[in-house]
Amino acid sequence: MSLFGRIKDLLQANIMDIVNKAEDPEKMLNLYVERATEEIRNFQIQVNRAVADKIQLEERIANLEKEIGERTQQATLAVQQGKDDLARTALTLKKQAETSLADYRAQLADQVKAVDDLQENLRILTEKLEKAKLERNNLIMRQRRAQTMKQANEAVSGLSTHDPINDIDRMKERVERMEAEAKASKAMISTGNSVEDQLAELAKDQASAEVEDELAQLKAQFASPKSQE
Repeated sequence: MSLFGRIKDLLQANIMDIVNKAEDPEKMLNLYVERATEEIRNFQIQVNRAVADKIQLEERIANLEKEIGERTQQATLAVQQGKDDLARTALTLKKQAETSLADYRAQLADQVKAVDDLQENLRILTEKLEKAKLERNNLIMRQRRAQTMKQANEAVSGLSTHDPINDIDRMKERVERMEAEAKASKAMISTGNSVEDQLAELAKDQASAEVEDELAQLKAQFASPKSQE
């Protein structure tokens, strides 16, 4: 396939088909742009060669025009000196130069048109390549954005089955329960001490009463003899 055919097929390719069929769309798009850029670079080389051929034709035409003028002067000088054979040779060379000049001028006209067409095609291809690059960049950004959103959605979806907030709420309930148990334990301790204190007070009162009874008995013993006298 010719260079022009390859470039045409490449730039007419459906980029979305490339994206849909590729395992790594970003990599494939970059390869596509690189390939198109290389093909157009080769096309640019051919355009440059065509321009060089045009310049070469222009130079040959200028040289022939100069040669025709010189041959005319040579023929004139030869005639003036009576050298007809030399004048005839100069005029023959002039005629050959004129024939070549006509041929080169025809070639130049064709070459100028070819260069204009090639340069116009190069401009169109370059614009298409720039459009392809822009579309490539947009598609890559869209792909990255979609991938990021997909990952974010998957992360949120995963949280729905195991939400850390629920764990925090359960931890909060556990702490509150432990605090309540601590308060209840403190209340029981306070109540227990109160009962013990009361029991201890009762024992103390009983001991004090027994002491008083025993003291009263002793007093009674000592008081009895005096009563009998």
